[in-house]
Formats: sequence, C-alpha cells, structure tokens
Amino acid sequence: MPTTVKLLGAGLLLLTATACAANSGAGAPAGISSPPATLSTSASAPGTATPTPGPPSSPPVGPPPSQTVGRPTQGIAPGDDVVAETQVDARGLPEGYPRSLTRSLDGRTLILQAEEGGCRRVSARVGEQTAQQVVVLVAVMSAPKGQMCPDYIKEIKVPLALAAPLGTRTVVLRQG
Repeated sequence: MPTTVKLLGAGLLLLTATACAANSGAGAPAGISSPPATLSTSASAPGTATPTPGPPSSPPVGPPPSQTVGRPTQGIAPGDDVVAETQVDARGLPEGYPRSLTRSLDGRTLILQAEEGGCRRVSARVGEQTAQQVVVLVAVMSAPKGQMCPDYIKEIKVPLALAAPLGTRTVVLRQG
C-alpha cells in the first residue's frame, strides 16, 4: 500500500510539472514563445473546405535594434587590438604559459590575457625595452604537489605599461 501511494504521488507530481511546463513555454528559449498555429482553408472538393496548418511565423533573430549588446566575458573583446602572432616571440616560454596579447588603442599598454584558478596564479612585468623589442617576463605559480586546490578557472587581464607605443616592435615573452 505505501509503495502504491508513493507511485501515485510521483505520477501526479510528474503530470503537474509537465502540464505547467507546457503552459509556460518552458521548452522555448527565453524571450521566444511559440506562435499560435494559423489555419488556412484549401478546397479539397468543390464546396468543402478543410482546415490545414499554415506556415508558422518565425521569431526575429538577434537582439532588438534598441537593445545594446555588452562586451563578452571571455576572449578578446571587439575593438581591442590583437598583437599579431608574427610580432610575438614566445619561444622562451614553457608549455602552458599564456601567449595571448592585445594592446590599448594608443599602443602604450600591452594586455596579457591568461587563465588562472584554484592554486594557479599568473603575473607578468615589462623587462627591457629597446627600439626593436619589448621583453615581457611571465610567471606562473602553482601549488606544491599534493596540495588541494578549489576547482575553478577565471580569465584575467594583466596590463603592462610601455615607455613608448609598441608600433612594429617585437614582443619577446620569457619566463620570469
């Protein structure tokens, strides 16, 4: 008897949840609701009309023109100036070190984009600056082996101020 009551209760709960989801449009993405089906009539025989589903209207794609779209939370933001791979010499960095660089619009600040989290920390500083190159020293610190660390990753941006705009100088990434 108690098992039957539990099964009936679970079935009723499932039925209620399904009915609520169907009425609220839970299966559709946020902001998009299913358009009602339109019916048109087509003559199948003279003098008779049979209702047939008409073409569904499609929802608009993308944000409304008046709504502004924010900057992405990951990756390189639109409008940021990516330093070309041909302008970056990362041969001095071990595997797993960050190599992605952008520069400010005036060219006086380099931004190292990296991922850190748990017990991994990334830092960088500008080293020697000449007319031909800018040296950036990158350090990645990790926890001692066997230490427990929280499991998360976040994207960071490390700004690096330059004495003069980068221009065509090569950025040399080294461990340090």
